[in-house]
Amino acid sequence: MHTEEREMKGDGGRGRVIMGVPGNSPEEHRSIRKLLLVRNDNVGDLICSIPAIQLARQCLPNAEIHLLVNSYNAAVVEPLVPRWVDRLVIYRKTKHVGLSPQQLSYLAKFYLSLRRESYDAVVLLVGGTSRQAVLFARWTGARRIVGYDLGDGALTFKEGMHEVESSWRLVAPLCQTDAAPPPEISYPIRTAGQRLAVQITSRKPGNRWDAGRFAELGQRIFALRGEKSLLLWSPGDTATPTHPGDDEKADEILRIAPGAFEPRRTGSLGELIAVLRQCRDLITPDGGAMHLAAAMGLRVVAMFGQSDPVRWRPWTPRSRALQSSSRTIQDISVDEALCAWEDLRAGNMREG
Repeated sequence: MHTEEREMKGDGGRGRVIMGVPGNSPEEHRSIRKLLLVRNDNVGDLICSIPAIQLARQCLPNAEIHLLVNSYNAAVVEPLVPRWVDRLVIYRKTKHVGLSPQQLSYLAKFYLSLRRESYDAVVLLVGGTSRQAVLFARWTGARRIVGYDLGDGALTFKEGMHEVESSWRLVAPLCQTDAAPPPEISYPIRTAGQRLAVQITSRKPGNRWDAGRFAELGQRIFALRGEKSLLLWSPGDTATPTHPGDDEKADEILRIAPGAFEPRRTGSLGELIAVLRQCRDLITPDGGAMHLAAAMGLRVVAMFGQSDPVRWRPWTPRSRALQSSSRTIQDISVDEALCAWEDLRAGNMREG
């Protein structure tokens, strides 16, 4: 195995950190009794790591596996415990609560708690690099840290891969397997409904369709089906830096198309999951709700602005990803969204 050894400052005398790819020999495989998986970023990114998390459990059935996530996203992976993950390690981001003496005290205790766990290995399930994730890993004192672009012998992040494939590629050496990830995510909570939902919130400004187009889409769907669509959005103001909301846009859509929608203001991930369980279809801009719906088994029409659908499209064959040649979401027409949804429904009918 090619590795790079580096002295770690402030490691309490625990020695060197080996950065590379674990699992290239049976001995290394058996030596991992306690593993930390780190995915401390956004909802969609975390969902895309679920196949890799399940692969880790398959390869290390007797190991204790912990998953580090931020407090906002924890509800998404709570259903993975204890089947695939033994424990969640929940981290409270400073940008979510603000910098204060209380937060500084919390961070000090959190990092000390990571050190006490004595992990054998840490895998950073991040497509690309994350300074925060690397900091978590180094503070554990684990002798093996696996991630992208950590030095000679470590894996190099490759463009042109889906995020599911990128996180899978980090865990696959533990299994000594060249198998590809499954074609869709096996999420424990599945849809049981038949409703159509239109979800309007996206964290990235470049992925936000305007209210008039959403209103027209709802009106045309109502004319076709004679049934109101569920209108989903995150509460709050678009100017909120941590989690932008769409109360104002939702009000405008409901004003323009008063008979086309039933409003569903989803104030938490738990509420979003509960609403998606009632649905069979979702039309949405790129974002966490898109990935969650795909993992739950919904048919998904996803609209992309400047983000890359090759990397971020819904990981399911029951989806359509739309992006204009200008990479401007406003250049995706209502006709295109409607045709993609009808194509998905027609395909489902043929398969049935």
